[in-house]
Amino acid sequence: MGDGPDPWLALVDEIERWVVPGWVTNAREYGNQPWIRLVLIVDAHATLCAPQPTEKIAMTMADLAEGAERAGERAGWEALAAQTKDARLEVAARIVDSAESVLPGDLMLYFERSVEPTAHYHP
Repeated sequence: MGDGPDPWLALVDEIERWVVPGWVTNAREYGNQPWIRLVLIVDAHATLCAPQPTEKIAMTMADLAEGAERAGERAGWEALAAQTKDARLEVAARIVDSAESVLPGDLMLYFERSVEPTAHYHP
């Protein structure tokens, strides 16, 4: 085993702020089981593929900041929404990039199918 940090625990730490506490508990307590890791990273990836509360709130507040007199406020909310979206998508990409280091090879097909279901269909 390498001297570096455990890739699974590093990924859990990175995902933690984006998921419910029960996800983190299961990841830390049962993450040594490959099938549980698969289920958890598929779930986290699905969660991160949709806008999260801060992003939704910022988009709504930007929409509500109507008129020229509120242009600065609107720009601030739009910036927050964009920043949150970028951070969310960065973590989703990190999940994909980390999958091979935290899943055994026989489970990678299942992960790949979950993140890109149509990639495995051949006409």
